Amino acid sequence: MILHVDESWILEVAQRAGDRDPAADDYGIPIAAVARHRGELLDTPIYGGAYARAAALVHTLGRCRWLERSNLTVACAVAVMYLEASNIPVSPTREQLTALAHELNNPRCTAPRIAAFLRTWKP
Repeated sequence: MILHVDESWILEVAQRAGDRDPAADDYGIPIAAVARHRGELLDTPIYGGAYARAAALVHTLGRCRWLERSNLTVACAVAVMYLEASNIPVSPTREQLTALAHELNNPRCTAPRIAAFLRTWKP
């Protein structure tokens, strides 16, 4: 199953997980995240599989500042909710979520590295 989300889904997650962040500073970031996780090249998905698509969303939402103060929290929530919606049950520990946030702050952070993190999350 290939699950594609839209901007309203991301904004809903941001509203729930965003620690009452007043508003997005840059709505272009969730739009870019949606386009990225849906990306295709010659009719072949660029991000094959739920972990890779989740990582593309998380990388864009976590590395680009678009919320006043809760980028990392929302990016982690998007990862959990996207995988769950893709029928991949996950239950990351606080340590795993902290590790993901640290990775997002790493200048060498990439979507494949995030996908590797997400694959370690077990139910």
